[in-house]
Amino acid sequence: MQTAAMARESATRTHGNRLNDLALAVANAHAMLRVDLAQIALTELAATYDDEAMRARQDMRTRAKKPGLGRWSVQVQNLAQDYRQLAESISQTTSIDINIGAENSLYLTIDGRLVAVSSPRMNEQPAFEQSIIAQFCALNRCDELLDMPMAAPAETVVDRSGSTRWSFSQNAGPVCEGTDGLQFQFNSMDNLGRKRDVCARTVAELGTLTAALATKLEFGVRIDWERIMIRSLPGGDEQVTLNQEGDYIQQSLPTLAQRRDLFRLVRPWLAAKVKGTPYPLVVLNAGRLLGEPGYPLE
Repeated sequence: MQTAAMARESATRTHGNRLNDLALAVANAHAMLRVDLAQIALTELAATYDDEAMRARQDMRTRAKKPGLGRWSVQVQNLAQDYRQLAESISQTTSIDINIGAENSLYLTIDGRLVAVSSPRMNEQPAFEQSIIAQFCALNRCDELLDMPMAAPAETVVDRSGSTRWSFSQNAGPVCEGTDGLQFQFNSMDNLGRKRDVCARTVAELGTLTAALATKLEFGVRIDWERIMIRSLPGGDEQVTLNQEGDYIQQSLPTLAQRRDLFRLVRPWLAAKVKGTPYPLVVLNAGRLLGEPGYPLE
């Protein structure tokens, strides 16, 4: 018997897969179809962030003493306007690329600008995606498009164990929430698509590493949490040095290996999670720590 939670999860997968299938078909079709999809998606994003700004203004009336609400509503409203202007600027000659990234998320690259096609509220994502599909299919014959062979995703989808949830903080910028009390707080909405992607990859790798470390502890291996470190190997994998005795783990952790300052910061959280002890950790200025070395996301 299907529970309500199972039904919601199934609906989310169905909507997400259907939109992604449509987008991948459009990626290999006539340029005008990409223009339609991009304009509809951006217009829907603008409307969604308009609603988010309105919610913030309503909260201002009911919780007037809550700091940052006014600033937050302005930021979100500006983002909505930015999406609207980008939609209006698109023409048949505009460069539009379509990719499926982390967590099965749809990304559009419009004249070099990356846009994540996702709602700010994850529980509203299925309805958001269905609205895009309905509008697009009112203009084009989607039955022919969805019968086309699907291209392979451009990027590997992150495992569900590394899934993240996003909230749009009223006091600061967007917050990416991982598992067991780990949060990444950003200072702005800039590069939101890249932030979503790298945060999901980071959380996924931390989950993989946690399981491997727990197994080592079960076998009696000592872990020096002050010295544990990651280095890249010539073959492509990474090696996690556990102690001075030379014990190590070898697995694929490219995101963590490139972000050593971040890894040092999360080591206490990692140790607590491996031991099953609660350890809330908010990583401030996450754009600096999660960006490529020398290229912060803020």
